[in-house]
Amino acid sequence: MERKNTGMFVKIAIFALAVFAVVSIVQLQLSFNELRTKRDTLKAEVDALQDEADELQEQVDAPVDEEYIIDIAKDKLNLRLPEEIIFYNDLYN
Repeated sequence: MERKNTGMFVKIAIFALAVFAVVSIVQLQLSFNELRTKRDTLKAEVDALQDEADELQEQVDAPVDEEYIIDIAKDKLNLRLPEEIIFYNDLYN
């Protein structure tokens, strides 16, 4: 009679261990998927920031010539050359 109780106890312990293993595996898989998504998002953000850094480095490395000065004056200071004609349109589409 003790042998049956021992066998039943072993079966219950193995079943409990199997359930624990399945629950752990599912939980780890969900966590893994979440971390993979987060990694992909962060990698895309790093790539975007790297592109921005490369563009800024190109601006720093650009020679300071007359064309560069004119571009900065137009973009930052909203200045124009005397021979340029600017048309304004106040109509909205």
